[in-house]
Amino acid sequence: MHKSKIKWYFFIIPVFCMFIPALFLFVKPSTHAHLVAIPADRPMFSSPVAPVFSRAAYFIIYDVQNDTAKYIVNKYANGKYDVGWQVTKLLLRERIGTVIAKNVGVEPYMHLSMRGVKIYIGSANSVKEAIYKFKIGSLNCMAGPTEFFKIFGFA
Repeated sequence: MHKSKIKWYFFIIPVFCMFIPALFLFVKPSTHAHLVAIPADRPMFSSPVAPVFSRAAYFIIYDVQNDTAKYIVNKYANGKYDVGWQVTKLLLRERIGTVIAKNVGVEPYMHLSMRGVKIYIGSANSVKEAIYKFKIGSLNCMAGPTEFFKIFGFA
């Protein structure tokens, strides 16, 4: 009768493979508080702040430190599934640390706030005005996601 010994790596490798992916859930990508994302209808400062965060046609990414801006096209604006998550990933790739928006849904709010992104209520008529209010500190942080459907009577 042959006794087989169980090698240590037969135990360690499955345990290692099971728990390592879970660690990536807790790793926060680096964000920069001076990079501000604002949903906009058009790719310019005079554009109104878009009424719904995930469905905005563009995002203006403003760098407060360097006083520069760029825009990115929201290719998920007309999507059907996981729009909030896709937009969140798009903005996190840009390393934004602040969002100014009028309405942010549950999913993007959770994903952004879990990663340390500050979300402010964008009570401004234009992107330029939102940036100005952010610079002087007159914007309020969102306490939680807004309920877009109740606001516009779709519920």
